[in-house]
Amino acid sequence: MDGGCGGGACGGGGGGRRGGGQADFRRTLRTAMMVSAVMGAFLLIAATRTQAVALWAVALLALNHAATYGVSLATMGRSLETRARLSLLQGAVLAGAVVWVLVTAGRAVIGAGAPDAPLASLALLVVIGVSLSMATLLFAGRRGTLSLRSVWLCARGDLLPQAAGMMGLLGVWALADGWPDAAVGAVIAASLLPAAWSLTRGALGLSLPTAGSIPRR
Repeated sequence: MDGGCGGGACGGGGGGRRGGGQADFRRTLRTAMMVSAVMGAFLLIAATRTQAVALWAVALLALNHAATYGVSLATMGRSLETRARLSLLQGAVLAGAVVWVLVTAGRAVIGAGAPDAPLASLALLVVIGVSLSMATLLFAGRRGTLSLRSVWLCARGDLLPQAAGMMGLLGVWALADGWPDAAVGAVIAASLLPAAWSLTRGALGLSLPTAGSIPRR
């Protein structure tokens, strides 16, 4: 459900073209990072206001994308050890956030409370509109460099969990119960666990060869 981009494929895997192409690639990553960060912050505020688990999960997805873009920008031209440290930190934070959302979903089911579905749906509609606009803007880059194509795939892949979150909120409206939102939020959050593992495994793979190398005499 994450679209295959939470584990580093978003903006990872290369530095883009040289010269103007690399500058364009950096600009694309920077724009994608800012949009994802703003969407994530907006969703966090909306989730706190409405107590919708799906909004927390989708916010986590957006913030993870923003972090991935940020790591890619920060490590361009830097050592593998730097990328490994940042990726390991991102993986640990992501795993902890996923566990928190899952616990929140469980509490929502046990407490039998319902989120503010109308307001949560409105917030999610705004985010879906932004994601559609972003995916359309990146459409031209889908056949560019591998990394630029990954950014396009990430923007497009956001729409699936966002649509799932909307379905969960519609379920709250139809059933007058909060469990559809909690269930969808838990599924979206759980779909990020492989990304957290991929980040951790990739970071260890980058750091272990260096740490285990034997210096030559």
